[in-house]
Formats: sequence, structure tokens, C-alpha cells
Amino acid sequence: MKDLFTSKFKLSLFLLSAVYAVGFITILLSHTDSLMRLTPYNLLFATALLIYNAENPDRNYTIWFLISALAGFFLEAIGTATGLIFGTYHYGNGLGIKALEVPLMIGINWPVLVFATSAILLPLGWHWILRAVAGSLMMVAYDVLLEPVAMRFDFWDWDGGVVPLQNYLAWFVIALLMQLGVNRFVKPLANKIALYIIIIQAAFFALLIYTENLRVF
Repeated sequence: MKDLFTSKFKLSLFLLSAVYAVGFITILLSHTDSLMRLTPYNLLFATALLIYNAENPDRNYTIWFLISALAGFFLEAIGTATGLIFGTYHYGNGLGIKALEVPLMIGINWPVLVFATSAILLPLGWHWILRAVAGSLMMVAYDVLLEPVAMRFDFWDWDGGVVPLQNYLAWFVIALLMQLGVNRFVKPLANKIALYIIIIQAAFFALLIYTENLRVF
């Protein structure tokens, strides 16, 4: 137990496991709607764990995190207003406080996914451009699982209730630009908790898709 509180990674993994264990049990007990009202806080929790476990974050890390968050937020704002980037969609109330009709958490979620996927791929030793491409594909796969959950729980909704291919193409292009910047200019990307955050969240989405009988495509 003492070791748990002296290791950032072990403490973070314990907290992450405990929080999501409660979530999994709540879903299996059919109290999903009540649970999903806590989604904005859960996203903040995951963000805090990722930043807490970043190894030796420097000025570039902070700058690129903020740039990615602001770019993601304003691209979403333009997207919802025009339908030209991702397709025609609008945000509901499931993700908390909004500005310009976009939840603030959406802006934060972009760098969280970029930095998490980059950290996961870093130990493979691939060229930074290859890591950027692979990280972008991972983010698109993440979005594929997220989309049906998002529509079911009032995160956002698409015109006609169908996710357009344009959305996934836009996700890849935007993710690739962010990944290229981060992999090129940010060196301290190592993060032990990143893999566990992505795996547990993906499992969480998969369970929701199964229990709610949602369609992925």
C-alpha cells in the first residue's frame, strides 16, 4: 500500500481502474443514463491523469497541448456553424459547458487523444512521421467507437442520425496535422498511463455499444 502512494503511475492506474470499475458495474446494473451525466468530469479526470504522468513535460509540451486544444475547439466551432469540416452536426448538453455551441471539453479532448496515442507509439521506435500516421489512425478508430455512444447520450448528433464518411476523413487529417506537430517538436512524450486510458475508455465504449444495442456503422 505504501508503494501505491509513492508511485505516480501505480496510484494513477489504481484510481483509473477504480473509477471505471464503478462505471462498468453501474452500466451492468442498468443505471447508465445517470452515470453518463458525469462524462465531463470523467474527461477532466482522464486529462488530469495524463498530464500528471507526463515524463518531464517542458515548455514545448505545454505550448503544443494548448495549441491543439485551441485548434480543436475552433475547428469544431467552425464545423458546427458551417458543416464544411466534419459534416452537419450539433452538440447536445451531455458534455457540459459550451461556448460558440461547442463544449469546452471537446477542445481539451483533442490534445488528450493526440498526446496519449503519441505516447503509446513512442516505445516502438518508429520514425516520427510513421508514428504520426499511426497515431492518427488510432484516433479515427477511437472515434468510430465513440460516435454511437455520443449520439445515444446527447453528446452530439448528426443530421439524419448518420455519421458521414466526411467526419472520419476530417478526423484523420486534423489528427495527422496535430500528430506531426507533436511528434516533431515535443520530445518528452513518454507517458505510462496513456495506454491504459485508451484501452479502458475503448472497453467502456464497447460495453455501452453492446448493452445499449447501438450500431457502429
